[in-house]
Amino acid sequence: MITDNERAELAEVVRLLREAYDHYFTYECHCKSAEGAISLNFTNVHDWRGGEPFRIESVEVYSYVLGPNRSHHFASTAKALEAVRGWHATEMAYDPDTAWDEEDED
Repeated sequence: MITDNERAELAEVVRLLREAYDHYFTYECHCKSAEGAISLNFTNVHDWRGGEPFRIESVEVYSYVLGPNRSHHFASTAKALEAVRGWHATEMAYDPDTAWDEEDED
């Protein structure tokens, strides 16, 4: 089913998204209704009948605000965590006060 490692990676994805969204909502309010949704896709009946174990096949993170697209599909929890770490770092480095100052200089 879900391994301890996958569970820990998903928990970290949730923590990082929550922190990044908390930061984002301090200066902005626009987002989509599905913002931050995480979906797990598991192997299907054809996989099971072929001998594959029931396991996570892919992870989807919906993030219009943080990611480069709306829906982001990853082959594993590790890949999702890697991407979310990048989004988190970018968001947490953003200073809206500095950004406005830089825009005024153009």
